[in-house]
Amino acid sequence: MEAVPRKSPHSRLSELANAATVVFGRQGYRRTRTAEIAAEAGMASGSVFNYVESKEALFFLVFAHGFRALDEANPVLPIATPAQGETVALISQHLRKVETPCLTAARDNRSPDDPRAELQGIIEERYDMLEGLWPLLAVIERSAVDFPDLEEFYFRRLRVRYHDRFARYLEQRAADGQLRPVSDPTLTARIVDESVTWFAWKRHEGRDARKFDDESARKSVVDFVCSALAPALATSDHGDR
Repeated sequence: MEAVPRKSPHSRLSELANAATVVFGRQGYRRTRTAEIAAEAGMASGSVFNYVESKEALFFLVFAHGFRALDEANPVLPIATPAQGETVALISQHLRKVETPCLTAARDNRSPDDPRAELQGIIEERYDMLEGLWPLLAVIERSAVDFPDLEEFYFRRLRVRYHDRFARYLEQRAADGQLRPVSDPTLTARIVDESVTWFAWKRHEGRDARKFDDESARKSVVDFVCSALAPALATSDHGDR
């Protein structure tokens, strides 16, 4: 009988990081036990500590792995317990790097050739970011209550800053007659972002995970927002992007 090859430390560390992402993302930091993550990863509870020194190190691993900030080809094991504030600093560093080129370009362009296509680009870039990062964002949202610095950065600064920028964009384009005016741009920005967030992220966590295919979900929410806020369909072929 042919022997099953042993998995490399790199492979097992990646499996452990993925399992921790799932469990922390479902339960948050404080409610999660390392034994639950071990079970998700298919390893014995004690084996976890061959790869990480502590639960804090396991939480750090989630983001070091997710942001590709760890030399997993030659990992120094076990991963050390991070210094106070180190995990939040890592999260902040990488989420600040997330670019919004469409929204940034719109701020600098007062006369877009096609306002609907411009809005579509803004919504698509937000959708793509959320769809790509939602497993990590789920960990952040459900664990922020346990880390005041993370709560402050993510909910009171990062998200607020994006919503404010998007609201100013909506207000300016409406004032210029390029998008439909709304009674409250700040509230509208949140309505739009929550809709995008549900389709790009939240539906994956619930009973609707398999109800909509990814491409239909993306196209439908983008079309819905653009139809609601743009005065007319664009004559260009941007809608086929």
